[in-house]
Amino acid sequence: MTAPSTNTEARILVVDDDAGTRALVAIALRRAGFDVLEAASGEAVLGLIEDAAIGLVVLDMSMPGMSGTDVIRALRERPQTATLPVILLTGKGDDYPLVTSLGAGADDYLTKPVLLDELVARIRAHLRRGAAWSSVVEEALRRRSAVVEALGHLTLSPAPEEAAETVVAELARRTACDFIAVLQLARGGRLLELATYNRIAGVRRGGALISPNLARDLVARARQGPWVEDIVPPADGVRTPAFSASDIAVSTGAPIYAGDKLVGLLSLGVSGETRRPTPARKAGLLADAIDYASILSVVAGPALADRRDMAETRSRLEHALTEREFHLVFQPIVDLGSREIVGYEALTRFTDGTRPDLRFTEAASVGLGPDYELATIEAALTAASHLPAEAFLTLNVSPGLVLESGRQLRRLIRATSRRLILELTEHVPIDDYPALRQAIGKLGDVEIAVDDAGAGYTSLRHILELRPTFAKLDISLVRGIETDELRQALAAGLDYFSLRSGFHLIAEGVESEDEATALQRLGVEFAQGYLFGRPEPIAR
Repeated sequence: MTAPSTNTEARILVVDDDAGTRALVAIALRRAGFDVLEAASGEAVLGLIEDAAIGLVVLDMSMPGMSGTDVIRALRERPQTATLPVILLTGKGDDYPLVTSLGAGADDYLTKPVLLDELVARIRAHLRRGAAWSSVVEEALRRRSAVVEALGHLTLSPAPEEAAETVVAELARRTACDFIAVLQLARGGRLLELATYNRIAGVRRGGALISPNLARDLVARARQGPWVEDIVPPADGVRTPAFSASDIAVSTGAPIYAGDKLVGLLSLGVSGETRRPTPARKAGLLADAIDYASILSVVAGPALADRRDMAETRSRLEHALTEREFHLVFQPIVDLGSREIVGYEALTRFTDGTRPDLRFTEAASVGLGPDYELATIEAALTAASHLPAEAFLTLNVSPGLVLESGRQLRRLIRATSRRLILELTEHVPIDDYPALRQAIGKLGDVEIAVDDAGAGYTSLRHILELRPTFAKLDISLVRGIETDELRQALAAGLDYFSLRSGFHLIAEGVESEDEATALQRLGVEFAQGYLFGRPEPIAR
């Protein structure tokens, strides 16, 4: 039976491209008494909000087309929705987009799979902001959001103890906890304190190994999710010296993941002397642990992974790099009017069949990202000597490589006379555009291309900030463009944008003559795709 609504003025808009998740959330909210509207895309949100009074938005962060971050920015730019509450639903794999979304104006977030009771509770808390007591909740959410954003921007060492010490120090500075610990899950199910904080000893790197029985209990709890518990003295004998010295009355624990793998725990505690452990205080401490552990899974999870597993991964990747277990292929880029080849994109293929994006991400996780990028770029430049001299060459590079390994990259670039285009992907965040522009300027005679134009806000920001020579029109806009008026309108808009901004469009993934004809009619100058040639090794 559906409970009568106590929030008839507060209509909830649920936005998720996954129909099953959207329906599950909507049903739970209707049962809780809310009036619910549903939308399957970010683009649909803005139209619905124009026509209906919305009290709060439950928004999936990762959607094709207009992402959750794009929706938040659009809402915050409108006076009528500038303060509209937005709760994000995120997956474990979401990293910097989560930090960006909080910075763009999201009010709260929950990690999927969502605990529906918690979602309802958070929605009600947001909708009661006007009541006297809600100011406390709002302040707590702002505080946690600030801490989450600060954690997301930490520069962490790949060494687990150093990374944990940095995290604990930041939490100690920004929170009122009496005890903080980051623990690593080691082989055999043991837990090791990597860094701790208490008011007596301060921040300490390293710590004790948790007793086997307690470790088994804590790991089992972590696999079920976060928890809060009262600590009944004496705690000595089953807890560590750092914990016992803190005289903790209430403790919380929350799991830290690297991908889907449990790699550690975050533990927070408060003593009974400094603040009374009321139910509200316990709930707040648990919410803190949930939020901070979620972001730590993104920014610190890889560093907390079992070092032996990381050593094995690094050794395997070093061997593959030494043995050059990869080769380069080149895909032609053509002038749509003449169909003449004007350039090539260099692409890496790995011998074991691993997708290039996954391999480069794996290499970066163990500190080999620059080595892999530089090795494949050098191989591409060597192989490209057999290409026509007048054809330009595009090379995929990460902003991090340009910023951190500019000297080595400059050496490779200056060894060739070919026209080079460095292609920056939309999916890698850029925190400091002036620094990147300065680093690019030091590389020598190179030009810039921005990938995935039209796929999201980030690519347009890259274009505005970096002033590239080329922008790649994302394949999601190209596919079926000959029959889709909306895709045609967006491509035409980007073409106008390119004319005003001084860059050229390259359409990616063109597979049919109809697509090519439609793109040429819309003013797109260049294209690549199977219609014009597949990525192939150079015939010598």
